[in-house]
Amino acid sequence: MSDFDLALDLGFLTRNRKYTFFKPKFIFNATYLSEKIGYWRYISIYRHLQANPDNQYYPIFQYFENWCQDENRHGDFFSALLKSQPQFLNDWKAKLWSRFFCLSVYITMYLNDHSRAEFYESLGMNTTDFNMHVIHQTNKTTATIFPAVIDTYNPEFKEHLDALVVLATELSAAESPLAKIPILAGFAGHLAGLWFMKPLDAGSYDLADEEVALQY
Repeated sequence: MSDFDLALDLGFLTRNRKYTFFKPKFIFNATYLSEKIGYWRYISIYRHLQANPDNQYYPIFQYFENWCQDENRHGDFFSALLKSQPQFLNDWKAKLWSRFFCLSVYITMYLNDHSRAEFYESLGMNTTDFNMHVIHQTNKTTATIFPAVIDTYNPEFKEHLDALVVLATELSAAESPLAKIPILAGFAGHLAGLWFMKPLDAGSYDLADEEVALQY
């Protein structure tokens, strides 16, 4: 910002904004997962376009690889932070939070991407296949640090996600609050089904052991 002779008045923000405190472990978990899923999203698009150059309709896609690796390195940094604080990873509460963050990120991505599937189709990609690939790869990577992850290869996982996509479409088309009630109930049912799926034990916070703890 200083290059443009601009400054951010942080004092103004602290005087006029309320702040919500988040425990460091929540920030570490959320940021780690965000960076890693971002890496797998970008690198998957990059590799697809390298194999299908006719779909590179804008020059920015030629520079995706360095961006991808930045995301990956950011995730590695937060992985190191988590490994330096094993108390964030080694109890039953950590397993519950790990599942919560994984499901939150996977579901959000799946619903958002299916609401704008035309973008992925313009790149010559299948939105569902792309999303499942990204989820599987992110889950494998996350299993090296999180103490529990989702069984993304369980057929029920994708069935619930696909049902949520249908319900999200119905919800956006609903014209009255009364019409939304059964849709929201169905939404809650599928979210509960995802939560109560048997998780997979995973994780390693030993810096000397970099092997993937979860084998598929």
